[in-house]
Amino acid sequence: MGYVPPPTPQHGLEEGPVLLKDGRTALLRRALRKDLPLFVEFLRRLSPASLRMRFFSPISPERAAELLLSAKPDEEKVTLIVLAGDPSRLVATGEYVRVRGQDTAEVAFLVEDAYQGKGLGTLLLERLALVAAKRGIRRFQAFTLAENRPMLNVFMESGFRVKAHREGGEVEVEFEILMEEEAARRFEWREKVSTIASLHPFFFPKGVAVVGASRDPESIGYRVLENLIFGRFQGPVFPVNEAIGQEGGTVGPLLAYPNLERIPGPVDLAVIAVPKERVLEALEACGRRGVRGAIVLTAGFTPQEARALADKARRLGMRLLGSGSLGLAHAASRLAAGLVPLPKPGPLAISSQSGTLGRAVLAYAEAMGLGVSAFVSLGAKADISSNDLLQLWEEDEATGVILLYLESFGNPRRFSRLARRVGKKKPILAVHPSRDPLVRALFAQAGVVRVGSLEEALDVAALLSLGRLPENGRVRLISNASGPSNLALEALKEGGMEVEHVDLGSEARAEAFQKALEEALGSEAGSVFLLFVPMGFAGEEEVLALIQEAQGQKLLLACLMGQEEPRVRLMARAVLYRFPESAALALSRAWGYHRWREEPLLFPDFPNLQVEKARKLLEGKKALSPEEGRALLLAFGLPLGEGEGLRLRLTAAPHPLFGPVLTLLLPTPLGEQALGLRLTPLTERDAREFLKPLEGHLESAPYREIVLRASRLLEEFPQVERLELELTGAKVTDFQVKLAEGRGDR
Repeated sequence: MGYVPPPTPQHGLEEGPVLLKDGRTALLRRALRKDLPLFVEFLRRLSPASLRMRFFSPISPERAAELLLSAKPDEEKVTLIVLAGDPSRLVATGEYVRVRGQDTAEVAFLVEDAYQGKGLGTLLLERLALVAAKRGIRRFQAFTLAENRPMLNVFMESGFRVKAHREGGEVEVEFEILMEEEAARRFEWREKVSTIASLHPFFFPKGVAVVGASRDPESIGYRVLENLIFGRFQGPVFPVNEAIGQEGGTVGPLLAYPNLERIPGPVDLAVIAVPKERVLEALEACGRRGVRGAIVLTAGFTPQEARALADKARRLGMRLLGSGSLGLAHAASRLAAGLVPLPKPGPLAISSQSGTLGRAVLAYAEAMGLGVSAFVSLGAKADISSNDLLQLWEEDEATGVILLYLESFGNPRRFSRLARRVGKKKPILAVHPSRDPLVRALFAQAGVVRVGSLEEALDVAALLSLGRLPENGRVRLISNASGPSNLALEALKEGGMEVEHVDLGSEARAEAFQKALEEALGSEAGSVFLLFVPMGFAGEEEVLALIQEAQGQKLLLACLMGQEEPRVRLMARAVLYRFPESAALALSRAWGYHRWREEPLLFPDFPNLQVEKARKLLEGKKALSPEEGRALLLAFGLPLGEGEGLRLRLTAAPHPLFGPVLTLLLPTPLGEQALGLRLTPLTERDAREFLKPLEGHLESAPYREIVLRASRLLEEFPQVERLELELTGAKVTDFQVKLAEGRGDR
């Protein structure tokens, strides 16, 4: 049984935006004493039945509010609240109170009647369980009325192993809150459902309003309407312009409206193309109209201003794309909502932080014959990010390959978890302008196919769009020219592939290519690479016909060096490249992805871990003595003692975005040589790849265990700010432990 890393919410564990089951937005945070008026107002809105379910007997709102906010001086109590609306009002609360001297806490919830059934009870339970587990609480118990079926269902459907005992009209439930596979799976599933629901108005809107529509063909508002009309979006489109609408005029063939409130039909998506100073006003109008999604094309906002817009949108119950977005295009709904025309449909979904680069990618994909299922320009990504889109495209049958252009990460740990899950179903390619080794490690561990340029990204995307992967690491290379084939051979070997080279010679005719191709497609090779250079004996059209007529399911690619632009051309059966290195690199990337996908994601557990002993040791500590540091390492089964052999140093330090980072160092006479780094938590594969530079120099199994145990320690205790282990002969011969608020060095 492997270790299950606790789920990572997109935003803060105890504070930040959250999504309801229907996709609407809300805010989660800790309750404060000054929230008493919010609690009283909340309790006054509740029905008598809801109050009775929570308090079991009649109680005044004022008295109930005092009870919910009160805590004894030495009592461990955590109360979370959910706020919605603008101005914000309290719509749900949940709390746990630790039983004195025990690792058990009593938990209870209360949700406003109008918000019941929207997943808030479950959300609060999940968050409280994650918070409590970090504080050494192992189980929750709750007492509820037997007739309170909705609350009982929250517990029973949580994924935790719930035991229920009924006595009279009350039911006592109890369950361990340490995250197991089923509970983690349900957490991820519920978040995905909420995220997809929140994005539905962007991709399948019932009606689209263009706020800032214009009759000027050079204006943004005009071009947005043009793309919506020419894309043949099947729903209603409403131009909104105060001056034109007041006249009862039109923009093109469409009747214009002075404001959103005057629109007679359904509107759940608004494209906002107004000057910067009017964007907030437009958002507020969207909120009054009940719009669920807003695309802000207007640019020029500082990061702080963009975040303020996103916060405003959330309070109004909306999600926001942008600011500074070029909009989105979605083939299935024929929606081109922004400045990008509707592309030819196909399997590639694209998310880009840079609008101009995104447009270039679309143009290049079109020239290649590579169709697009969806394109999203994130802009400032103050709200909607690639993490949201991954969850949407995971379930989208029209999407076969995902391409991300990323300039920054909002929550890389969440990205890693999502990419590992989504990547098991469909490939994710990423272009990131930085050469930061942390980004490289993130992509490698998450199974993301990292590409060095947009050109390379589309080379690889074209091959993966065929829907086939190399069956194994052997490739049959058929060629008629030694120079180009040598380039291909080196690139393939560098990519970890075994090459079976069939050199037909420069005088090879079409018949020789046909025979070699038929044999290759029937061979044990996992893929076939045909490299053709025009020599005057076989014609390009003849070779193209052979490729088109090829039979079987084996992955097939070809390099036809005489062909004209584009560099890459997608055919029904194969992908054609102009240059051998491009084809070889694309095939190597596809094989690397296949190897990652086929290996199970195993976070190993160890039966002799003493996590609770370590937790008690660290409780309330600002620093550790050498003896306490030793006890901490022993609690995690790290082998302390004397050893002989190669000396290494394993260090761990936190990164504000990426979390704990493990670095492996080799001391040399010229200083320490960095052998690599990894981000926690590590899988078996991650630990193996981490130690790969030392293959042949040591027995890796005991070192892998040390690395994995250290990774687990850092995941369990984020207060361990720095950990240094001197390793000799797979023994920890020296160590340093530093806590976040002090030092505990040996």
